Order: sequence, then structure tokens, then C-alpha cells
Amino acid sequence: MKKINPVYKYFLTMGSMLRTNIRDYGMYIALGVIFIIFSIMTGGNFLKPNNFTNLLNQTAYVSVLAVGMTLVIVTRQIDLSVGYLGAFLGSYVIVAVEVNGQSLMFGIISALLITLFVGLVKGMLVAKIKIPSFVVTLAGMFIFKGFLMLKTNNRTIPTSNKFFTELGVGYLTDNTVGTVDLFTAIVGITLIVLLVMFGIYKRSKNKKLGIPLEKMELFITKTIIMAGLIFFISYTLSRFRGISYLLLITAIIVVIYHIFTTQTVLGRRIYAVGGNPEAAELSGISVEKILIIVFISMGILALFSGVMYASMLQNTSPNHGPFWELYAIAAAYIGGTSANGGVGKVVNAFIGSIVIMSLKNGMALAAVNSNIEPIVLGSVLLLAVIFDVYTRNVRGADMIGMHYAKLENKDELKDAKHKLDEAKHNLEKAKAEEKKQIIASYKNKINEASNKEDKKALMVELKREKDTNSSKIIELEYEYSSALGDYNKIKDTIRSATEDEYSSKLVKKATN
Repeated sequence: MKKINPVYKYFLTMGSMLRTNIRDYGMYIALGVIFIIFSIMTGGNFLKPNNFTNLLNQTAYVSVLAVGMTLVIVTRQIDLSVGYLGAFLGSYVIVAVEVNGQSLMFGIISALLITLFVGLVKGMLVAKIKIPSFVVTLAGMFIFKGFLMLKTNNRTIPTSNKFFTELGVGYLTDNTVGTVDLFTAIVGITLIVLLVMFGIYKRSKNKKLGIPLEKMELFITKTIIMAGLIFFISYTLSRFRGISYLLLITAIIVVIYHIFTTQTVLGRRIYAVGGNPEAAELSGISVEKILIIVFISMGILALFSGVMYASMLQNTSPNHGPFWELYAIAAAYIGGTSANGGVGKVVNAFIGSIVIMSLKNGMALAAVNSNIEPIVLGSVLLLAVIFDVYTRNVRGADMIGMHYAKLENKDELKDAKHKLDEAKHNLEKAKAEEKKQIIASYKNKINEASNKEDKKALMVELKREKDTNSSKIIELEYEYSSALGDYNKIKDTIRSATEDEYSSKLVKKATN
């Protein structure tokens, strides 16, 4: 048994990583494919700095909603009211400042109190009164649509307030050196350095604690890809106007919620409730409190989203809000959040929102018929759910170990496959011959039968005979089952093999 060629071994290692973590990497691959397709369709305009920056800004309000929606879906609930709730809260703040002459702080605090109350009510109705969240939030969608129309008086209200202008169309700096925004470039370089340093620190810490380390080629490849991605984003943004306030707020929210869901007790309890509410309750977790917290969180993020969207358009309108909740739900599902609850990452929901808005932006830029857009979005959502179902039980595999196991068990697998094919052939042949003999033996009896009742009785008896296995067929079925078991046993041995199992064998062989 020869050692694997280093280049081939590297690709096997990458294949093992993708196969084991396909649920996490699937949407990144899909996003890369979308970027390539639209870059070709638009002659490279899709990824130009101005369009790429605008794409991320347009994605901001959907991303914020998708983060909150991820937690809602993780707990096996849904919230259809967040679209019009966010639009209403955004209009509430703008009307308070522009029409009523109130201070910005008063408008935001008032809107925050409203959303806290709304989240509490929705959570109580779902958690305590046990009304399905679909019904509660569907009713909320109609209610807040009405509140939005009342608040705006069915007219568009523009805003010229400095806060909304800066938030919606403003950027952090305007310090360009040549054609590059210096601050954005520095941020990009800093993030790359931190990425490398944190990766090295984590490996060192895991080594001291005795935690198995990922292979060095995996670590280097992942670091290079992430560093390249950060460089591309920061360089592209710096070539236009840099980092916008919308993008900054989105990034901060995603980071906060990522830390919250992965590093805090409350975050882990949310996933525990989604995974198995009954077991969570028995373990001392208050499912009712968790659901109330999740709906309050969703409301707060709806406030952020509504203010961000209104600021981006520099107005509030009764036309704001439609489909926001659907984009958020779609982003969460595309990002890998499971409809069965307990599974989902806020970072992946952010990527899912970029997928959705990339499709909208790319089709508009490529002058694709607008009537096709919802068909494409719906198809992508359906494919994402199918992908989730298909990969839910995918078993990880060490492809290097499988390679060595295939070489070692090559002859045994070949013999087992030959025996299986032979047993299957013998069984099918015996069944066909017996069936032919039975039909032939009854054919004359049926033809000679004097009346319909006798013929009918003979037909029933013939069917019973055809369904009854003879001792010979039972024996052949046993042989086939035994051959199938031997074949599957060898395949399972190959499928579960690891590189470590063969490392010592290879070292021993090399020393001999």
C-alpha cells in the first residue's frame, strides 16, 4: 500500500472538509456561483465597487431582520409581522421628528418602548396562551399595516434630518489616498492580521488543552480563503466610498448576535428549546420566557431595520414593508436554518440575505425581465430547503482513510460484489422459473373449469401460490441477504475508515 501523492492527498482533505461541513459551506458556494454568473451577464459591472457597495447597503435592512428571524425559526416559531412592524416603527420615528417636531431621542425611545410591548404581547400569546405564532403574527401583519397607513396618513413623508441622512447615505470617512479610502484599507489589513493571529492562538490553545487539531493544510487553506475574502471586500469598498453606516450597523448586529448565540448561556438555551422543547422544560429551562425573549429581540431588530430602510430612502411611506418578512424568512432558510428548529447560524443568515439581494440586484443590472425575479427567488428558496433536508443526515467521512481502506479491501469488496450479483441473479431466475411453472400448471385447470365460481377460486389459488415462497426460494433469499450483509459490512468499513488508522501501518512498513 503506497502513500498518497501529496497533491492528491490535499484534494482528498479538502473533499473531506466539504463533505463533513456541507451544511455550513453550501450557501458560500452558492453565493460564489451567483457572483460569477452575474459578473459574466453584466460584463463585470456586478462586482464593480459602486454596485458592490450599493448591494451591501441594500442588503442591510434584510440582514438585520434575518438575524432576528433565525432565532425565531430556531425555536420552531415564525413571525410574519416584522415587515410592517419595522416599516411602522421607522415611520413612527420619522413622523415624530419631521412632523411633530419632537427630538430624535424621544422618537427612538418611544418606538423602542412600543416594540418591547409588542414583542412581550406576541410572546405571551404564543408561549402562555398557546396560540400558533403563524396566527398571532399574521394578525400583527394586518394591524401594523393599518398603523403604518394611519401614521403616514397614506402619504410619503420625506426627511432631511442630519441623523437620517448620515445613517442612510453616509460613510465613515472621506479620506482617500489616490483612488482608495485609507480607513477602509486599514480596517481590511487589520482584520486579516487579527484573523491569522487568532487562528494561530486558537491552535496553540487547543494543543495545550489536548484538543485534536485540524490538519495544517486545512487551517492554511481556510485562512487564505478568509483573508482573500476580507481583502476583496475591503479593497472593493475602499475603491468607492468605504464603509457605510448601514454596513457598519449590520456588521455590529451580526457580531453581537453571533457571540450571543454561541458564547452565552441564554443563547444555548434558545437552541435547546428549538431542538427539543419538552426536554428543555424538563431540564429547568423556561420555554415560555425563551419564546418571549426571542419575540422581543425580533421586535428590536425590526425597529433597527425600519429606521435603516427609511434612512436609506430618505422618507417614510405606506408602501414600505411588503415582503420584508418573506425576505428575512428566505434568508434564514437559505442560510441553513432548519424548519425543524434547533439548527441555524446568524452569520449564515447574513450570507443568505446577500444571496437574495444579489439575485434581485444582479437580475436588475442584467436587464432580466422583472416578472422572472419572483420565480427565481422562489426556486432558490425551495432548493435551499431541499438541500437542508438532503444534507441533514449526511455523514462525515475521511476521504484519505477511505482511499487506503479501498486499496486494502479491494479484493474482498470485489469478491463480495461478485457473490452479491450471483445471489441476486440466482434468486431472480428461480422466482421467474417458479412463477412460470405455477402459471402453466394452473392454466389448463382454469380453462377446463366448468363455471365462473371454479375459475374464480382457481385464480385466487393461483395468486396465493405465486405469493408463497417455496423452500428453494427461501434458501436463495437467505443467501442473497447474507451476501448483501457481507458486502455492506465491507462498504461500511471503508466508509468509516480514517487516516490515523493507516498512519501507523505506513510508518511500520517504511521502517521495515
